[in-house]
Amino acid sequence: MAYVTSYLYVGVVWLNHHATFDRIRTMDRGLHWVHLGVLAAAAPLPFPAAVLADAIRVPRPADLTTAMVLYSAIGTVLCASWTFFFHYLAPHQDLAEEQLEPGFFARERLRPSSASSCRSVAAPLAVLVRPAAALAIFLALPVFYGITSHGSADRRGGA
Repeated sequence: MAYVTSYLYVGVVWLNHHATFDRIRTMDRGLHWVHLGVLAAAAPLPFPAAVLADAIRVPRPADLTTAMVLYSAIGTVLCASWTFFFHYLAPHQDLAEEQLEPGFFARERLRPSSASSCRSVAAPLAVLVRPAAALAIFLALPVFYGITSHGSADRRGGA
């Protein structure tokens, strides 16, 4: 289950990466660096997934709580990197394809910001309510962001 979750999460990062770069016509040095930040934030994803899998397999409440908080924290860092990525692109419309609607990248900052909010709810849910509630959020987020990988208001229809 940890492998599937980790793979799904990395896969969604890949889908979002390609959907975003479909809208970018050219790169500048700054965009290269913020993109490296997204990749750096995605690289550690398998580690908290493995820690979480181990904590689920050998159930000790303190370990499970710690694993959920770690998983949530790494996901939040990844969401923050995407938020910064879109923040960089918002005023650099000259890097985007010509037919991109104005404000697209500025609006896209809301997607990773809302995921950060969901993750900030998931960790306390794991501690105060039930770990299964946090796991449901952890699984739902990549599914949602995979479905909406072309943007929150994609009008192009199609991949």
